[in-house]
Amino acid sequence: MGAQKIIRPANADTEIELLARETCMPRELVETLYTRERAKLERTARIKTYIPVLIHRHVKALLLQQLQH
Repeated sequence: MGAQKIIRPANADTEIELLARETCMPRELVETLYTRERAKLERTARIKTYIPVLIHRHVKALLLQQLQH
């Protein structure tokens, strides 16, 4: 099984910018984390409709956790 190409949705850049502002984290870090975590969710989520909400919450929580350490 070959590597799958990750296609980000059109609103991904907006989400990444929003998360960067909400967490005061560098955009590059947010983009890396967002892309990685979204790919995981895309592979494992059974209901794809909720991925945008889940990814926003999950990445924000991970970023805020990094701020605490």
